[in-house]
Amino acid sequence: MNNNKIRQLNNQAIEQFDQEYVNDFQWEKIQNLINKSFPQNNFCFLDIGGGNGKFADRILATYPLSTGTILDNADILLSLNKTDPRKKLILGSVEDLTELFVNCKYDLIFFNWTLHHFVKDSYAETRKSQAESLINASNLLSSIGYISVFENIYDGIFFKNLPSYIIFCLTSSKTLAPFFKKMGANTAGCGVCFLSEKQWHETFKKAELLVSEYTNFDQWPFSIVHRLFLHLGLVRVGHFWVSKKVLK
Repeated sequence: MNNNKIRQLNNQAIEQFDQEYVNDFQWEKIQNLINKSFPQNNFCFLDIGGGNGKFADRILATYPLSTGTILDNADILLSLNKTDPRKKLILGSVEDLTELFVNCKYDLIFFNWTLHHFVKDSYAETRKSQAESLINASNLLSSIGYISVFENIYDGIFFKNLPSYIIFCLTSSKTLAPFFKKMGANTAGCGVCFLSEKQWHETFKKAELLVSEYTNFDQWPFSIVHRLFLHLGLVRVGHFWVSKKVLK
């Protein structure tokens, strides 16, 4: 029975996400954007899927006038957070964003490698959930607000969007889960939905968001076998700095 909800990883898989993914080079990019967008360094932020809070703690330590909220559906990760009077923790799903944050506004909303986890039972439903999550997040932005998105970008060799579909089908299959878990895929059986750069731009457009800046980081190496099997071309981390479109 399809309950049309985002799939959740089990605790064993979730524990593997107890780390900080934003490296120093990527952090420098974030700092430059924050300093440029909020020169007074006085802002409030929401970290969707912020887990253990290490990224939020870095923001709070760097910007003493900031306040932050972390939303995560994994109690096991939220329990690892350091206590901070300027940090609020909320256990819940991105699907309940509208209900959880009634009358709330944020200057910054972060999606650090979380959108590819918003997987449902079909590829079309998953793509829709990614766009809806961005739409709901944009409704929480203040008049000067931005959404920051880090994602793994998978472009195909000839067909730019094909790796996204292949990887989704392989990782979301419960039948193939035992095989891919042995191959090291901790999301096997639950699934991931990486997108091409083109697909992300299309998704932001659908959510009526404007990409102010986009940054490519270092390309990832893959064996020729993986490249041919998954139709992989350029694969890297990308960062999007987006805002609401100004309606004329």
